[in-house]
Amino acid sequence: GMSEVCRLTGLMGRWMSLQLSPQVICDTGHNVGGWEYISRQLANSNAPRLHMVIGFVNDKDISHILDLMPKEANYYFTQANIPRALAAEDVAEIASSKDLHGTPFSSVAEAYQAALSAASPDDLIFVGGSTFIVADLLSYINE
Repeated sequence: GMSEVCRLTGLMGRWMSLQLSPQVICDTGHNVGGWEYISRQLANSNAPRLHMVIGFVNDKDISHILDLMPKEANYYFTQANIPRALAAEDVAEIASSKDLHGTPFSSVAEAYQAALSAASPDDLIFVGGSTFIVADLLSYINE
């Protein structure tokens, strides 16, 4: 049942596949429990390169979540279009202290487009960190 939760319930944003080449996955996991699952899924990927479009809200301690993220990925730090968003530059600074490096972007659309431009057909692009990041991505794609 859990492996089919999106199909059965209409829930969007839980390990949701958006395209195949390059593969684009989004997930609304925004706490340590969610990221324990996400990090296992990412580790099981056999993609040659991993691109992470990541953003968070400003009222959460993200340090333990960042500890679960793959160090070898290319990061595109971003922020949702909401007042609670943690600025992309702040995400990049905190992530850098965890040895996660990348470029900040002022919108999810910009970060996503940068990841798409950099990705090869066999790569994996992951978008998440916050439900609001996934919502911005889905709105952008549906425009």
